[in-house]
Amino acid sequence: MSSPTDPSLDKTVLAVSFASAVLYLFQVRSTPSYSRMLVKTASTALLSYLSHLLDGPQFLTGALALGSLGDAFLAWDGDLAFLCGLSSFLVAHVLYILLFLQEQPSAGFQTLLEEGWRTATAGGLVVLVPVMIATLMPKVGKALRVPVLVYSLTICVMALTALTLENGRVIVGATMFTASDSILAADKFLVPGTAGYRGLMQRAVWVLYYGGQALIALGFVEPAW
Repeated sequence: MSSPTDPSLDKTVLAVSFASAVLYLFQVRSTPSYSRMLVKTASTALLSYLSHLLDGPQFLTGALALGSLGDAFLAWDGDLAFLCGLSSFLVAHVLYILLFLQEQPSAGFQTLLEEGWRTATAGGLVVLVPVMIATLMPKVGKALRVPVLVYSLTICVMALTALTLENGRVIVGATMFTASDSILAADKFLVPGTAGYRGLMQRAVWVLYYGGQALIALGFVEPAW
């Protein structure tokens, strides 16, 4: 959609969102604090606001808002914060699935079999997700096993649904989002806390996550340039 608002406002919102994301990149390893949480949350919250400004689909605006809420929870340590963040993102992915289903071509999921790259990517997801789940479950605490399982299956469906679209930005964005969550899960449950490369992993998580959310948003709304 094109902008019905002041073009300078669209660009300002997007620029501040990007600036917040870059600023948080330098705070990924910082001690949790309210200021750190606000910087992290602002990046995705402003994408949701951009969608609202440009009359984007309600499912998109809602999914981005829930992503921002999830960011707020995940800015803190502990299983409760993680579970609340996971729940927020779970509902966000359900909204993305509903949005992508609305945008599907008439062939629906049959589209996955019509082009080799779609088939290969979908096949990779179908193999990767069960392997990831099987690897994670022994490392995940009992209270988190069902939520992590449900979330893993849901994000797989989200990514598969995105692959049926003719929207390149959304496909790349959903793939980046999925990769981000895979690295996040490995960092939280599989990698030793003392590993020297955790900082690199956590920065990769953020770059892939924000980039994915931004591409999904810009796949549906188009600021005036």
